[in-house]
Amino acid sequence: QEANLKRAKRGDLKVSVHHMEIERIRFVLSSYLRCRLVKIEKFFPHILEKEKSRAEGEPSILSPEEFAFAKEYMANTEAYLKNVALKHMPPNLQKVSLLKSVPKPNLDSFVFLRVLERQENILVEPETDEQREYAIDLEEGSQHLIRYRTVAPLVASGAVQLI
Repeated sequence: QEANLKRAKRGDLKVSVHHMEIERIRFVLSSYLRCRLVKIEKFFPHILEKEKSRAEGEPSILSPEEFAFAKEYMANTEAYLKNVALKHMPPNLQKVSLLKSVPKPNLDSFVFLRVLERQENILVEPETDEQREYAIDLEEGSQHLIRYRTVAPLVASGAVQLI
């Protein structure tokens, strides 16, 4: 797109509109990547633990660059804690488990998703004790707002896509 813009005539209205669209796409992509990095920083021990325990053929939830960032962030956090606080504590208190001290991701939060493959009889857990469990069918191409815990296996298999 940028190469096409370079060949276009200067002063053409289409050029400025296309240039604004390229900047908008760049902004949305940067915002998305920033959001992913914030989540990695917030839940890094849990993400790395999940990566460590995944099966060999199972796809990674992180790109190689994100995985390297998470490992480096964990190493830097541990080094900072040791240098600033832990070295001044008694020997029996100089160990800290980041997995226990960092909050876990909230799997009960609601997410927007788009169905890529038709799914039948998806069991939806009740929100209150008075409600009963019920099953729904997810039609291909439909969009839903649903608890992440309910659709986590479908996200992992690629049957649905978070939006």
